[in-house]
Amino acid sequence: MTKPNIILLMTDQQRWDSLGCNGNKFVSTPNIDRLAAGGANCTNSFTPWPVCTPVRATMWTGVYPHQHQVIYNSYNMDNLLKETSHEQRTVFESMQAGGYTTAYFGKWHLGEKDPGLFDLWEGFNSLGGHWVDNRRDGVYKPHQQTDQMIEFIKEQGTSGKPFFAVNGYYPPHDPYTAPKEFYEPYRGKGVPYAGYYAAVSAIDYNVGRLMTALDELGIAENTIVVYYSDHGDMFSYRGSDHKFTCHEDSIKVPMIFSQPGTIEAGSVIEEFVGLQDLMPTVLDWAGLEIPDYLHGSSMTPLLSDESVPWREAHYTQNITRDQFVDQRCIRTNEWKLILSRPVGGLRSYTGNHELYDLVNDPEEELNLYNTPRADGHNQYLHFPPYTEITAELAQLLKRYALEIDDPLGSDLADLCLLEMQKRRENTDR
Repeated sequence: MTKPNIILLMTDQQRWDSLGCNGNKFVSTPNIDRLAAGGANCTNSFTPWPVCTPVRATMWTGVYPHQHQVIYNSYNMDNLLKETSHEQRTVFESMQAGGYTTAYFGKWHLGEKDPGLFDLWEGFNSLGGHWVDNRRDGVYKPHQQTDQMIEFIKEQGTSGKPFFAVNGYYPPHDPYTAPKEFYEPYRGKGVPYAGYYAAVSAIDYNVGRLMTALDELGIAENTIVVYYSDHGDMFSYRGSDHKFTCHEDSIKVPMIFSQPGTIEAGSVIEEFVGLQDLMPTVLDWAGLEIPDYLHGSSMTPLLSDESVPWREAHYTQNITRDQFVDQRCIRTNEWKLILSRPVGGLRSYTGNHELYDLVNDPEEELNLYNTPRADGHNQYLHFPPYTEITAELAQLLKRYALEIDDPLGSDLADLCLLEMQKRRENTDR
């Protein structure tokens, strides 16, 4: 059986709700929308850590950041995975050993130099903007990267080997820039952060170019394309940065799968999936062994509409930049619980926790963790205590923490459960 080619199209800092196929009413993304319509679109896709370097290490090693220990953005290192990560093996060595040609284009953010994992390396670390030579009247890096990937794909057509290629687009990450023609749908219409959405449209244009190239080369049906982002962007609404938070703006990301004739057109995946699932899924597609230590699961059964046991929530880790606080988050269909503790704090000390009712407050404006309570507007006085719901979520969070051997998550859950028990005792008096 012929092994499929695999292309990962990864953007940086792209919100789930920034695409037309995900409900956005003003963005122009016809090519990505077409990709979703012709394949499978995920409605509950999340990042395991809403910051660039930690989650990229998770994508390629298949384990959560608490295990590989890459928990901050990194610069001025040659090869972070070799110098810092506690988990050395990546998906790329496995794919090469499995007969794949590997290639990487664009933002890497795991070191300044070629890590030696690819047959073709056209990557860069981070910073430096979105333009070649930083000239906004010059060459847009996504255009250049797409040219490079198309050329690589054409060359692979005569090699007889399958390929595994990643295109790491830096936009729509700040600074929000794009060629001027992509601003037209957003200027003068009251759209905030026009440059952000112009960058989304510019990426969409390049996705269209790639899909056209696959069609023209006659390899679209033997090529799996995944479109996704490493984390979202809260536009500094929840704090002084763009991410570093467990709110939906930061942790919910687009994830779309396409393979004409294999992945059913118009499929919707409602199960909770995450970027920790990428490595096992890629290995599964390639017919390679999936190591049992990985924290994610292959998504191939979901893409085939098979009935398989799957997770009932998503578990996210984080360190906030504003308060320098460790966080662990559990997100179900109806609720989100975020537990916090100052980095390096005593095991018995916790921070400000958060509880959100995602059904009635999908914008996460009302923190219901400690209600009823007084505040400047007395908007929390009429809410009941959510003791039992909080305890159930803490138990769920603990279960997920134990499954991946995350002691911080387990500790925070235990402290939350102890607090809920004290609430019950006080209520019974």
